[in-house]
Amino acid sequence: MKIYINQDEIEFILEQEKSLGDVYNSVEKWLALQSYSITELFLDDEEILITDKKNWESLPFSDKESFRVTALTLAELKSQNLKTLLNFCQMIQRSLKEGNVELLNELLHEYTYIENSYEVLLEDFSHSIKNHMNSILASNGFRPQGERSEENVKKVLESFIMLEAVIQGRLEEVNDPFRSGKECYDAIVNLMPRMEEVSLMLQTGKDKEAMDVIICFSELFQKLLRIYTYLPRETQENHHEDLKAYINDMSGILKDLTEAFTSEDSVLMGDLMEYEIMPRMESFPKFFESMNSKGN
Repeated sequence: MKIYINQDEIEFILEQEKSLGDVYNSVEKWLALQSYSITELFLDDEEILITDKKNWESLPFSDKESFRVTALTLAELKSQNLKTLLNFCQMIQRSLKEGNVELLNELLHEYTYIENSYEVLLEDFSHSIKNHMNSILASNGFRPQGERSEENVKKVLESFIMLEAVIQGRLEEVNDPFRSGKECYDAIVNLMPRMEEVSLMLQTGKDKEAMDVIICFSELFQKLLRIYTYLPRETQENHHEDLKAYINDMSGILKDLTEAFTSEDSVLMGDLMEYEIMPRMESFPKFFESMNSKGN
């Protein structure tokens, strides 16, 4: 059997594989080590649906001439899925602007599948985006279907325009991580002088100003970590073990900061910023210098 990946034949030694499922699993595992994911599969130039694996995984492979897969990097796959999500969002907007009720209802029928992708594609782990969109759709007569005034349509349209901006932002991160990373890196560096003043702000009644700085830093740092995963492997390997420890350390502190923010514990927030986060920010340029130097 000849094995092809993205049209290129590769030397892949089959050992204990006895079925097509075994071959697929071996190739999939090997590609995963290279940060690739299989998106399409062809046997003897006939496409086999990966989602129907249970129907073909036990078939013998000895009588097959070729095993061809299309594989994308994880970043390429995410970019592709984000573009699909973006297209859906833009179609919703078009149907609302044109008053195309038939198209709108078709799209809303598919919305359940779309909203389930927010968690993975938009890092909506708290479901804040999903819950906000559901609230907007429900309160304006779109899910479930009800009476819709011009004002209802306007509110839903505005929400999907805002959602489009979020999706576009994620696409830019995936497609140009160095530029996006540099912008984020610079924003954090510029914010650091204000971060040093958070404890004093909290002690002098400037709680809102302090909260704004904390929120801004948390969002920027989480964004930077997200972008970092899209960089080339050779870049990620710089300071790999030290960086891994640094990220784990900072992630734990940010979690504590979030909990302190939620409980409105200003004393703990000030202490975390002054004694935990700021000392660690001294190492920040060293770990993320690759973004700063290549993002021009």
